[in-house]
Amino acid sequence: MSQTKSLIGPKMNDYKAKYISNDKVEYLMEYGKKYQTVFFKGETGDRYSIYVFTKRNKNTIDIHQVYNTYSHDTESGSYVGTINKDYIMQIVNNGSHYWRCGTGDLIRQLDKQGICPRGDKTYKVRYCRKAYFMRTHDGNEFSPWKGIKIDLKTGLLANKPTKMAKEMYKDAKEVDRIQRKRNYTANKENTKALERYRKAGGDTSFRDSIWRDGKRIDLIDETLKTIDWSLIPMDDVFRHRNATLRSNIIEHYGMNAILAKLDHVVVDEETIDGRPYKLLDVTIPDFSDNTPGFDGSYKGLYLEMINPSTGESHFEGIPNANNSDWGIGLKEATVKAALTWRDNDIAVQLGHTDSWRSTNAKGESDDYIQPVVLK
Repeated sequence: MSQTKSLIGPKMNDYKAKYISNDKVEYLMEYGKKYQTVFFKGETGDRYSIYVFTKRNKNTIDIHQVYNTYSHDTESGSYVGTINKDYIMQIVNNGSHYWRCGTGDLIRQLDKQGICPRGDKTYKVRYCRKAYFMRTHDGNEFSPWKGIKIDLKTGLLANKPTKMAKEMYKDAKEVDRIQRKRNYTANKENTKALERYRKAGGDTSFRDSIWRDGKRIDLIDETLKTIDWSLIPMDDVFRHRNATLRSNIIEHYGMNAILAKLDHVVVDEETIDGRPYKLLDVTIPDFSDNTPGFDGSYKGLYLEMINPSTGESHFEGIPNANNSDWGIGLKEATVKAALTWRDNDIAVQLGHTDSWRSTNAKGESDDYIQPVVLK
């Protein structure tokens, strides 16, 4: 437990709590005088918080959370909760000052300070994908909400969840169920792909090299020569979790052959400075998701470029248009938009200008900078 400081006196240090795990806070409730205070610095992962417990009157303790900034300046505290004479704790504010926030996290941090029942009557709080889950010792599980009341003597809820809290919990449980199912399926497909890779003579130790007869042997180069590729289907590239094994399959079959096997549509073509480009909308298999209604695939854009030195095609993944998952992405699915993203042309990506769409007789524009062949 964190180092404790107090303004109460020496008797506090001799007190042994009966109801909650924190001796000092229980002493404050039982014997503390008005305005007397104890405070604790947050535990590991919450070092910039200070939790202050103040005796408001003979029946109430107020809880404040103070944020101690990186520069060691202390901001004004947030009033986050109360504990009454019956040891009912109510959370009245999330107390969020930074990325760690929410009623669930606040309860968890208070739990680390011993603001919880003694013995086996305690509860557990965890974050699961998109919401906090709290489970009491009687098996009741829910998402904590602002206004929650917890009986610190019994470890049970002292009021009922709100409609919003119930909906949040239900939604989070469904997201968790779907993701667990996806992980199960993905692990199953990955295991089968690994078995095929091993049977084909491939190395799955994921070591880059070994020493043999005093010489360093490149395992990747060596195993690729001895693999029986007839035992490894091309679409195993979408089943492996390990990036090295995926790269080995791409190295053998080639990206051209893999994309040719997949359903794809050429959404735009452009010749710039004498070099042809294509933008492909590819249907990519997803073996990790068998959710009803999902067709087992997702869309992805690939820019096909011609290597001016060898004449070979080169493919590069491009974010889908108007997709924020990649940060600053494409405004539209065109070759020039893909090249601006690839070349990190921020002004065009952010939509500050779009005059590159119209070009002069030479195919030039004021804002779009054409890629240059390196010589």
